[in-house]
Amino acid sequence: MGTDDLGRDIWSRILFAAPTDATVSLLVIAGGILIGGLVGYPAGYFGKSVDEVNMRVTDLFLAFPALILALAIEATLGRDVVYAIIALVAVWWPSYARLVRGEALKIKSMKFIDAALLSGLSNFAIISKHVITNSLNTLISYATIDLGNTILVYSILSFLGLGVPAPIPEWGTMVASGLNEFPQWWWYSICPGVVIAMVVIGSALLGDGLRDMFAGEL
Repeated sequence: MGTDDLGRDIWSRILFAAPTDATVSLLVIAGGILIGGLVGYPAGYFGKSVDEVNMRVTDLFLAFPALILALAIEATLGRDVVYAIIALVAVWWPSYARLVRGEALKIKSMKFIDAALLSGLSNFAIISKHVITNSLNTLISYATIDLGNTILVYSILSFLGLGVPAPIPEWGTMVASGLNEFPQWWWYSICPGVVIAMVVIGSALLGDGLRDMFAGEL
């Protein structure tokens, strides 16, 4: 993959940046699932006023373009990987809230939920033991597909100068730095961009495979 303008090996820098991008993606997905679950599961299970309040809060976050909101949050907090994670979690959880709400609505109408209520289980026990458990397959496959999307958006933030500060390598930052030398040193920005595309496509294919596998089990 050649070297950059300072003679540093691009392949080594791509490998060095991979754990950072992967960690950010996993933390954002975990945070999105946690907050989205706390909002979506009660909304779908209890309905009525709980559903109305929780979904209006979700709609409030969805009213803003995700990338613009993430840029605004991180620009306000500062340039740091922790602030990037906070900004991405803030725009990522509404999609999971809607996902788990739909799953809760579907699962609570099934017969075994009626049986659990008749057996005397509390609503908390039903949500934790039955609703969440039976929605994990959908949640895992969706989260797997979303891993690549998270890396892509984080790379965009880094490309715009809001990622980890130099000289720590990051895929989006490497693409931005390489544009200054394009097209003479085309590999400087093209190679990190190809890696980002491969990760996004690979996570989507993996998520589709998991979804098909879970559907076959059902």
